[in-house]
Amino acid sequence: MKTNVNSPSTKSIACIGTLTACAVLAGPVRATGPDQEHLSDPGPHEAVFVCTNETLRGKYGFTIAGTRPAARGGPQVSVVGTALTTFHGDGNLDQFDNINVDSPAAPFQPDRPGTGTYNLNPDCSGSMTLTAGGVTLELSIVVVDHGREIRTAVVTPSVIVTSIGRRT
Repeated sequence: MKTNVNSPSTKSIACIGTLTACAVLAGPVRATGPDQEHLSDPGPHEAVFVCTNETLRGKYGFTIAGTRPAARGGPQVSVVGTALTTFHGDGNLDQFDNINVDSPAAPFQPDRPGTGTYNLNPDCSGSMTLTAGGVTLELSIVVVDHGREIRTAVVTPSVIVTSIGRRT
């Protein structure tokens, strides 16, 4: 009996059929973890996390890093720091920060107080305005991990500074 090497064997067809059935029955692959609701559409029995200003309530510790001018019109220098921000759940915040700038033109100011406002969208993106040390910053923010973490980027003035904050 002559067999055709190009024709699939019964075993091959069975394996392909089994793999296809597994792929179809398994459904979409979902990541697991605190941000899973943002990675794929929720199933029929899964709740979508919706943010409001009340999502941010309590103290958050931030690390800050980036570059900014040493002084108005000056060269860009490195910036690092920390901040402890208290969100009141109503769109208002208070904080103190410790910012270290790599320039003698900007002396270290420990525990510099600041105040501001924030607004969250249902998709957990939002904006924040912060005034500290006579400077007002506007930030783009994203709340992740069901309100346990905040990620920020300064959008005005033109500096390159980001921060990540965790609820304490």
